[in-house]
Parts: sequence; structure tokens; C-alpha cells
Amino acid sequence: MSSSQAATEAYLAALSGKVAIITGAASGIGKRLAETLSASNLKLLLIDINPAIAHLSAQLPNSAHLTIDLCLPNAFETCLARALDTFGTLDIIVNNAGIANECSLFSQENAQELTRILDLNLKAPMDATRVAVRYFRQAGRPGVVLNTASVGGLMPISLMESYGTTKAALIFFTASCKALAPHVRVNAVAPYFADTPLVANNRLVRSYPLVQQVGLMNPDNVVRTMVRALADQELAGDTLIVAMGAKPEKLTFYDDLTMHVTTYITKGTFNKYAASFNSYFSRALNSILGYLRNPLPVQDTNKND
Repeated sequence: MSSSQAATEAYLAALSGKVAIITGAASGIGKRLAETLSASNLKLLLIDINPAIAHLSAQLPNSAHLTIDLCLPNAFETCLARALDTFGTLDIIVNNAGIANECSLFSQENAQELTRILDLNLKAPMDATRVAVRYFRQAGRPGVVLNTASVGGLMPISLMESYGTTKAALIFFTASCKALAPHVRVNAVAPYFADTPLVANNRLVRSYPLVQQVGLMNPDNVVRTMVRALADQELAGDTLIVAMGAKPEKLTFYDDLTMHVTTYITKGTFNKYAASFNSYFSRALNSILGYLRNPLPVQDTNKND
């Protein structure tokens, strides 16, 4: 067994017995994650709009399912209630459901696809995180939220403006949740394009030069990284980027950017006040010099009226 396999087994052992909600679980990465976690004795509520989720749930022990559109109002409240009714508690939420645009935003006649992508890829996981954090706080128990992002949120890709924007925003949102730790850890994974129905059936992805050059990644690589993001207590507000043949790396982009922007603002503020001080000092100095050059006339007390 390799060191990476041993680490994955250790992470899975740490997760054993926990209760998890997985959205987008009927196929692709969500399905593989569900199968992996089920084999490690986790209790699962599998969420998908696809009725096929019932078939997967029937195959996995200690699992239940809910067929629901996550874009509907209060959808995740419904998911949480189902999990609590079924298992009595909740430890993990995996916001994995998502879609990609089929054509460029600028060739679409209306905002229907844009609205759907924004609602499912960004609004739904943000709202699920909100609901989950409130539950974990009220229940007084620790919890983990995992968001499925994409390298598409790190590399602007022509023709995939909507998809990439939602994934970039999801990475930003994850980073903004860092302060919730250690009580609630929110992490994300940003995988290279994996061989899943969502990717393989999308003509825009298939036509992307990098995909044509190196192909698609095995979804199992993504699942192993997701398991680490769920179990590694050192990760909070972090995004793990993963590609085939490469060791997953923690994205430090926002840490570096925050430092840069903070330095820039601080420097700008200092310069602003320095300029104000210099202006005040210059005015005072000019007044003093003006007085020395042109003193007030001294009254002659000996002058006769």
C-alpha cells in the first residue's frame, strides 16, 4: 500500500460512523464519493434531481435518498429535516451538485441558463452552508462542509463564462468561511476536468485545448482528495486543487492576494495621512517664514500725538 493510499484509509477510518448529506449523488464524482463513504460505514442521505438516485440508495447500506431540485426555495432545509428524521443527527455536508453551460453566455437569447447555473452552482451551496452552520451551532456539535469547485474557477475559459464564474465565487466563499473553524470547517476541492457525464457530455469542455491534449482525469483522484478535505483537521477555509498524476495542493491564492491588498491599502492610507501631514507642515512653515520675513510693525511708544 502506498503512502497516499494509507493516508486515505486513515482519513476514511476517522469518518466512519458519521452522517453525511451528498448532493448531486446520482452520477459522476458524487456517486463515487457516496460509494466510497458507504464502504467506510458512513450513513448517507443522497440528494439529486435525477430519480436514478433511488436506485443508488437501494444499493448502498445505511443510506436514504431525496429527489429534489436544490434551486427551489428552502430546498436544503428540506434535506436537513430528512437527514435528521432518518439518522437523528448530521456531521457532513457535501455540496457537489452542479451544471455547466452548454454554450457561451453571449450566444444565449435569454437568462434562463445563466439563472439556473447561478442558482445551482453558487446560491444552493451557499444556502446549504448557511443552514448547516446554524444547525451545527444550535446542536453544539462540530461539522464539516465540502464544496465541489473546479479548475474552471481558477483559469478563465472562453465560452464557459457562467460556469467558471460560479466556481471562482465558490472558492472565494469557501475562503471567507475560514473563521468558522474549528467548530465548523468549510473546505473545497478544485479538480481538473474528470471523466464524468457532466464533463464528457459537454461539447465546450471536450473542445478545450488542454482537455484535447491531456484527456480527462479519473474521478477516483477527486474522491481521494475530497476524503482528505473532509477528515484533515488542519484544513479550514481551504481549497485543494487536484489534477491527474499530481499531488493535491492547497490553494494559497487568496491568502497571498489578501496580504497584497492589505499591504496596498495600508500603504495607501499611510501615504494619504503623510501627504496631509506634509501639507499642514508646509503651511505652518510658510506662515513662520512669512512672519520672519515680514514681522508685525512695532508701535513707537515715544511718538508724540
